[in-house]
Amino acid sequence: MPDAKKYAKYILDNTPAPPNDFRPADPKATGGTNVIYINNELEGAMPNANYMDIALITKPLKLPFHQHAHSFDEYVTFVGTNIDKPYELDGVVEFWIEDEKYILTKTCTILIPKGAYHLPFVFHEVNSPIVLMASAAITHYVDQRDPVDPPPAGYGVL
Repeated sequence: MPDAKKYAKYILDNTPAPPNDFRPADPKATGGTNVIYINNELEGAMPNANYMDIALITKPLKLPFHQHAHSFDEYVTFVGTNIDKPYELDGVVEFWIEDEKYILTKTCTILIPKGAYHLPFVFHEVNSPIVLMASAAITHYVDQRDPVDPPPAGYGVL
């Protein structure tokens, strides 16, 4: 029996579904899916693994409203996949921080300061897939402040 490779355990290709269960049975019909979710050190299987959530969005999509805040800084990143215009999203995304609406059309990362309410986001236009990634230098992701309800005025409208 050959020896196991030393770093094989660090190649994560089958992570659990996120709490919002954004892994639909038919991602193509839904318009996207979560592909990687790392939290709580994968329930102890990956000590010191930082929080990461990656999704692939393929068509216009409005996720449930859930504006929330944390006790840590978080990066939210949007990456366009059209190689002919790598710095463009090739789409239009609505993103909220507190009561400020941003319309994103370029590949970008957003640093959400700890304590700042953020989300929702709406994918208004998706001409080629958009990679959405959230990450933070923490091992256990939790919403630290109560979510905001109802959505802010102008939510979902360009």
